[in-house]
Amino acid sequence: MSQKQLVCVITNVDSLVGYAVACRLLEGREELQNAQVRCLCRRREKLEDIERLGGEIMEVDYQDQNKLRHAMKQARCVFLIPEHSSQRVQEAQNVIKAAKQENVEHMAMKSWIGIDHIKEQNNQQFKCMSEYRKIEEMVRQEFGDQKHCISRLPLLNQLFYLMTPLAEKQQALCMPIKQESKWGSIDLRDMIDAIFNIFREQYGKQVFVSQKQVYCFTPQKNWKGEQVARSMALALEKSPEQFKYKHISNQEWKQYMHERHDDQRFKDRPDAEQGTEKPYTMPISRYFNDDLIQELLEWFQLASEGHADISTKDLQEILQHKPRDIEEYFKNNRDQFHRFR
Repeated sequence: MSQKQLVCVITNVDSLVGYAVACRLLEGREELQNAQVRCLCRRREKLEDIERLGGEIMEVDYQDQNKLRHAMKQARCVFLIPEHSSQRVQEAQNVIKAAKQENVEHMAMKSWIGIDHIKEQNNQQFKCMSEYRKIEEMVRQEFGDQKHCISRLPLLNQLFYLMTPLAEKQQALCMPIKQESKWGSIDLRDMIDAIFNIFREQYGKQVFVSQKQVYCFTPQKNWKGEQVARSMALALEKSPEQFKYKHISNQEWKQYMHERHDDQRFKDRPDAEQGTEKPYTMPISRYFNDDLIQELLEWFQLASEGHADISTKDLQEILQHKPRDIEEYFKNNRDQFHRFR
């Protein structure tokens, strides 16, 4: 295989996860013998680091089948990160169809922990999560065993940065997850390192083959909100006895997240690595549109119903070390949290 040949296509790089995955693969290109990475986006705004690292950026209309087929040419694998849009099922179907038509060997996909509890095809309470289930099934049907893998994620630790201004104001971690429910979160750095390790293992083989079709990237231990709040208190230099967890309504959380769009503290990525964060792992306000906010609200509801209390060793086994737990994460990134107080 030529070193100039395209190896991997990543969709939705104008999202937090897509951008971070692309940057991580590109940073490790020497380990991948300078594999080519093509990054699909709606708009190339704020994607300069991808170009600097040697990635190929392609603006696409996910409804344009011809454009998508062009994006898939020479690709061996595709990492499908569903769009945060009202048309995510159709757009994902178009990506899957284009990949199949261009003889892509392998399809990977990002999904959510807990969605296997959604049984109905058209569950209006969990509309977004039901759509992820549909996309998972389309990937399975088109690519079959060992030709696909799905990575299911819980909450990402990086979301807590956006919760910091409200936590400072309320002297509490405020979320719409019931107090008694257990749930987990992981560090985006661990997640993208795991994706990189999976890709590196496959690179150089004659055929991309997944030994496992569903990976559940979870922490080793899930906690209740009050336990997460105690860890966050240390990062914000609060008394753990006084800084509490507060269950708020979906509407309160949604309104608060809308306000972050105009919060200048979340407008741009930092210029350099700080704590355990890379510039590309920091969340910025442009990522959080209405569709992503609704996805998060539905996941919070899954967590409230006990469906996010899942713990596996998948992440540890792929990383070959223990994932960073939430206490360690808050401790190592105190300076970053101080910026958003």
